[in-house]
Amino acid sequence: MPVITTPPEEASAVWKPVMFRAVVATAFGALSVFWQQPSEAVVAYIFAGFLVLTAKSVWDFAVARIVPFPVRGLLGGAAIAWSLSAVFMLVFASTAAASIAGGIGLAVAGLLELTVYFRHRGDLVPVRDFLITGAVSLVTGVLLLAWPGLDQHGVFGVAGGGSIIVAVFLLIAAFGYRHDARERATER
Repeated sequence: MPVITTPPEEASAVWKPVMFRAVVATAFGALSVFWQQPSEAVVAYIFAGFLVLTAKSVWDFAVARIVPFPVRGLLGGAAIAWSLSAVFMLVFASTAAASIAGGIGLAVAGLLELTVYFRHRGDLVPVRDFLITGAVSLVTGVLLLAWPGLDQHGVFGVAGGGSIIVAVFLLIAAFGYRHDARERATER
């Protein structure tokens, strides 16, 4: 199987947004594991913050100069889905709101990320990451919607579990892009 390398100009344009998303996912995943007794409002607020910061990181990726316009629209849609879910969670601040809004936001954004992958994986190497992030987001969203009666630990556990998977994958990708971007700098 051939090794796929990321062109340095692509890597330098996207490594920071990918790293930011990875760090956000790591922080949310860690909170979901180690916070022992979160209240309903705390779960909703932290989950909403995670979604807003994830939306920002994906938007920053989308507006990178090397990203084709159709990809921007799809990723912008994902950012909107996460942001609207976050607003709903902030307004209603309950476990049910976090489960339903988070599930819908993650599922819709996951579908959009998968669409980016299937339509544009040949246009831009970093787009291939959206196969994993999209699939994990979609499955996490469906799981949250499948069990609407989850308590705080359940919502935190399901969302945080998906977040940890995304975090590990994106940390590896971000460090790889950073390395490839540095190769570009040394070639100059």
